[in-house]
Amino acid sequence: MSRKGIRVFSTIMIAALVTLSICAPVYAETLSPQKEFQTVSVQIPPADQEWVKVFQDVKDAILNLYPKDVTVETLYQGAIEGLFDSLEDPYSEYLDKQEFERLFEELEGEFSGIGVSIQSINDNITVVSVFKGSPAERAGIKSGDIIIAVDGVDILGKSPQDVSSLLRGDPGTQVAVTIFRPSTAETLDLNMTRAKISAYQIEVEDLGDGMFYVRIPQFASTTGEDFSLLMKIMKQKGLKGLLLDLRDNPGGFLDAAVDVAGELVPRGPIVQLRRKDMRQVIYSDKDGEPIPTVILVNGGTASASEIVAGAIRDRGKGILVGERTFGKACVQTTVSLGDDLGGFKITIADYYTPKGTGISGVGLRPNMVSKQESLTIPDPILYQRNMKQLMVGLDVLALQTSLQFLGYDPGDLDGIYGPKTEAAVISFLKDHGKKYDGAVTSEETSFINRSVAEKAVNIPDTVLAEGEGILRHWLELIGN
Repeated sequence: MSRKGIRVFSTIMIAALVTLSICAPVYAETLSPQKEFQTVSVQIPPADQEWVKVFQDVKDAILNLYPKDVTVETLYQGAIEGLFDSLEDPYSEYLDKQEFERLFEELEGEFSGIGVSIQSINDNITVVSVFKGSPAERAGIKSGDIIIAVDGVDILGKSPQDVSSLLRGDPGTQVAVTIFRPSTAETLDLNMTRAKISAYQIEVEDLGDGMFYVRIPQFASTTGEDFSLLMKIMKQKGLKGLLLDLRDNPGGFLDAAVDVAGELVPRGPIVQLRRKDMRQVIYSDKDGEPIPTVILVNGGTASASEIVAGAIRDRGKGILVGERTFGKACVQTTVSLGDDLGGFKITIADYYTPKGTGISGVGLRPNMVSKQESLTIPDPILYQRNMKQLMVGLDVLALQTSLQFLGYDPGDLDGIYGPKTEAAVISFLKDHGKKYDGAVTSEETSFINRSVAEKAVNIPDTVLAEGEGILRHWLELIGN
């Protein structure tokens, strides 16, 4: 589909030529298939003529007087940006060509690469998750693995964005990745073929006893269809209760959110839309078969994901567990200004839950408050010397802090390498099949740092465990 005109990512219409989208931190916009932005001759109202003349005079003065080079295009672009800045709405803005194109790529969540999510933990580029069916999964990459090099390029000191750029490439091309696996102390050289990856795949896990866990990371264009198919499969396997994880879901496409909610509530209202001059209630026409549903939410649950959570709760078919949601409730439309001029997005409506509850700025309060237990991840140990008995220093303190994080008792965190600290080192190394030769060298220091990074991405999910317990108890009460 050409980006020259307005893009379409939804089929829910509130006006003849405008399709709606849900505003989210990733800006999910949907638009009309035919309508394009066109320049037309209009009569400028008398009240505007003076301002138009002032604008032209100011533009000419800048071009004539400003000592540095500046183009007319830059000034007009800045003027358009200023129009949106004056609205004091962070979600209405002008986007240049690259930003406008990147917007739609982010919404669809498709890229070519090996299929891993990475982040920097203790200065190590660490694999946080591996996408199902991806080249990375087939190659055996696991959460907690640390990337050392890509195509022979040492990534020490590089940002996750830099490493992502190295990992991505055209589908079918080869990439060599070197990883270190702290759990086994292995260094592995893996060769993979890049492929198209969907970053917003729905995750499903059978919890047993008729309970299923489903995580929706974002509402992409295919999420509604995918979820409907998964519901059929889960029902065939005896679905009795659903644990729906919408934590850190920033939103997405309106029609996808309506489709998902429609699977979990009876036919009826899903969300209210309020524009300047009209109101509309969007209904689901699905004959959903409601089942006990526990929805996990937090401060990153926003926009379209709040529509789903609000609809299921308002219709009395589920409960929310976790923390208050983000509170993003604006509807936007996005318009292309042409192939080389980018485009803009502008808020045109707000949305409310089926019962008319406002979400914007306040979010949804969970029925059961539950916060993820957090662990303070220690800073990496900076190797300066071999550490041994009776040495004192900040490096020893960092060693003690890391050992404690890993579950070994180094004694008082006093920066003194005493008998207890040494015993903790010996115990840690023994548990990982390594020998202690009387000192913590650079090799042991690196291994401890990597072990800390691996544990940091595998912290137990206490909210998930509590949500599962609530769902299990609910099913017991109703006799399922």
